[in-house]
Order: sequence, then structure tokens, then C-alpha cells
Amino acid sequence: MSSSFKEAAAAKKNVEIGKQLKDQGSLQEAIAKYKMALKLTPDNIQALTQLSSVYEAQKNWEEVIKCCRKIVALQPNNSRAYIRQARALKQQNKIYGAIAAFQEAIEMDKNVLRAQDYKELGDLLVQLKSSENQQAQANDAIAAYQKAIELKPDFSHRVYISLADTLQKQERFEEAIASYQKALQVKPDLGAGVYAKLGNAQLKQGQLDQAITTYRKAIELDPDSVAANQNMGNALQQKSLFNDAMNCYQKAIELNPNAPGLYRLIGDTLTKQGKTHEASQYYQRAASM
Repeated sequence: MSSSFKEAAAAKKNVEIGKQLKDQGSLQEAIAKYKMALKLTPDNIQALTQLSSVYEAQKNWEEVIKCCRKIVALQPNNSRAYIRQARALKQQNKIYGAIAAFQEAIEMDKNVLRAQDYKELGDLLVQLKSSENQQAQANDAIAAYQKAIELKPDFSHRVYISLADTLQKQERFEEAIASYQKALQVKPDLGAGVYAKLGNAQLKQGQLDQAITTYRKAIELDPDSVAANQNMGNALQQKSLFNDAMNCYQKAIELNPNAPGLYRLIGDTLTKQGKTHEASQYYQRAASM
């Protein structure tokens, strides 16, 4: 038997023992076996893959990345190594590197990413602060969230909220409304924040009655929400329900008395009612802050 064949057989045995140790929770012993396999056969993809999975379990992200880089150097089309590398880079807050690794995996095999991977890719794209490519990044994030939903429609309310938030920032209000509503279908007991966001999208879309109903739900869940009370006032004012709007603004001021914008809103409401003298007092109060 040739020495190379003996080394390959010994390496295979070490990998097998490493897997058993890993399954038993003996991670350090498993690492030692995988390293022994790699010492015998440095290009052992199976050993590198198993080793990277153990380091991932230990949250040793730097070692995960090293293993994955070795794997893709040996197998440039190993999409799963790119995915594991992307997750590790994300944990290190290396956003651009994580995005690039996810995109590399997609380019190799569009079907290799799971719904969770596309959700993570969308989240990473949303975090980017580049002013030059914001539109393209937002579109890529939306596409990633939509792919996650396509793969698993009942995946998580969070993906629907993330998609809706991104759509709303792009002023795609009708689509945002549908996504917030889907989040509430998936998880009906969501908090006031989601209702407030849905109300904002409805208000921007001109759906005043729906927005008012939604804000009422947000306030019911969180009576101390300044934003919900203020935006409820905005919707009521647009319907010329000035007294009701004033009540909402006054409640918001009780909750946050140092917000000049709220005093200006009351001033605007009073002006629309022809109460210019009272309005000037609120404008002056806002200017003095």
C-alpha cells in the first residue's frame, strides 16, 4: 500500500472520528481530529468543511472564514462555503464582505440560499450607507426580501416588516401597506409600532379613514406613543376634523412637551380654523424652544 494511500485512509478515519466527537459535543477533540486529517491531506475539502462547521458552532468567526477561504481556493464553485463565509463576516460586522460572499453564492447557484439567507442579505443591504448607490441597494434589498418570501411565504413576520420598511422609504406605499398587513396576518399580536408604520403608509397613500383606524389601534396598544398620537392628528386634520386633531396634538404634547413641531402643528390647525391670535401663541412657543 503506497504512503499516499495510507495517508488518505488515515485522514478519512480522522474525519469520521471527528464527526462522532462533534455529534457528542466534544468540539475541541473533533477539531484535533480534523486538523490531523488536514496535516495528512492538506487539500481535504471534507475535513475543512467539517472544521468550519465546528468553528461556527463555537462562534469562532475568524477561523470559520479561514476555512471557507481555503475551501473556495480549492473549489472556486463551492457555493455553500461562500454562504458560511458570508454568515461569519456578518457576525464580524464586515457588511460589504458578507454581501459579496452571499452574492457570489447566488451567482453560482440561485437555489442554494435558504429563505433565512435572503433575509440576512436584505438586512445587510439595508445597512449600507452609500449615498451614490442607495436606490440600487434598496432595490436589491427588496428583491432579497421578496425572494425569501417566495421561498417560504409563512417564513416570519420580520421579513414582511423589513420589506415594508424598505418599500416605504422608497415611497412605494401601496406595496408597503400590503406587506405590513401580511406581517399582521402572520403574527396578529404585533405591537403598536407596526400599526403606526402601517398608518403612516396609509396616510401617505391618501387612505385617511384606514390610517385613522390603524392609528387608533396603535394608540390602543400604546397610549404613550407620541408618533401615533401626532400622526393620528395629521390624518384627522386632513379630514378637516380640527377639534379631534387638536386633541391628538395636545396628547402628544403632554407626552413630549419639548417638541416644537407639535406646537407648530397646533398653530397650523388653529390657523385653518381662523383662530390666528391663538395660533400665534403656539408659533411663538415653538420659536422659543
